[in-house]
Amino acid sequence: MYFDRDADLADLAGETVAVIGYGVQGRAFAANLRDSGLRVLVGNRDDAYRDAARADGFAPLPIADAVERASAVLLLIPDEAHPEVYDAQIAPHLGDGDLFVLAHGFSVRFGRIRLPIEADAALLAPKMFGRPIRRHYLEGTGVLAFLDVLQDPTGRALRRTLAVAKATGFTRRGVMPVPHAQETELDLFQEQFLTPLLMDGFKMAFDVLVDAGYDPVPALLDMYASGEMAEMMTEAATVGLYEVIAEQGSPTCRFGVQRRLGTLLGDDVEAKARKILGEIRSGAFAAALEEEAGAGYPSLDAYDAMAGASGVARAHERYRAALDPRPAVGPGRTASD
Repeated sequence: MYFDRDADLADLAGETVAVIGYGVQGRAFAANLRDSGLRVLVGNRDDAYRDAARADGFAPLPIADAVERASAVLLLIPDEAHPEVYDAQIAPHLGDGDLFVLAHGFSVRFGRIRLPIEADAALLAPKMFGRPIRRHYLEGTGVLAFLDVLQDPTGRALRRTLAVAKATGFTRRGVMPVPHAQETELDLFQEQFLTPLLMDGFKMAFDVLVDAGYDPVPALLDMYASGEMAEMMTEAATVGLYEVIAEQGSPTCRFGVQRRLGTLLGDDVEAKARKILGEIRSGAFAAALEEEAGAGYPSLDAYDAMAGASGVARAHERYRAALDPRPAVGPGRTASD
């Protein structure tokens, strides 16, 4: 692991860093880099994200202009947009000895882009989404990240990438060397197996409870909305997945967990997990993503419709309304009462 002691902002002295894409991660990266004292440019197409960058005090530029003016370029736009944007607006403007950093290895792993021969290139992949990256930085901590040097014509690629990691707060928590292919496949597998498995588990539990006559809102709170499950996972990140139950659970909880552990997932679920991993590693998912993107993401509309119509979503709306601090309006009263 690399930590603050292993990185030096002086390795980017005199350089300008271009953050390409001001979305979920780009906004956090740009703010942290600026607050660490680096000279930062934002490159973004003319859309709401460019407006947000301007509102945050940046002077956003067209992507090609930002790359032209920078010596270190961080690519933080969605994976499916990489080939078109990279080929037309980034690669032609990368100079010899520049540093090119990706936050996800997808485009390199699946051959969607060809790295510039005379530029340093690296992966710096935070293991967290945008808001916590910024929040942890402001709190004086950081989030974990993976790093891989992809090519190093200057001999300084690692040092410069670690300087970026320090400026974003990642070395406060730790930066682990991980090959970009593994980073890509691990990330995709978590998104395609573990996350849907958890979401389906929550929905199934909710449906069973509501069908049995339980009030949907307390059921929602007991599953995830109270934040207890999230706190347990956060604690598990420190002490261990099994240890958190042993250390924090009551005897009732521990007995209930161990009694059911290993009984809820069958061989068919493991087979599905292996099939998903196989499709990721073979490139079948990358091809499906490219086809989906070309069609305008029709499946995402179906997801939004399904999620909006779910009982979980309706219960969550009731829960949010219950937390509304405005006074209730009953018979014979007005909101001003």
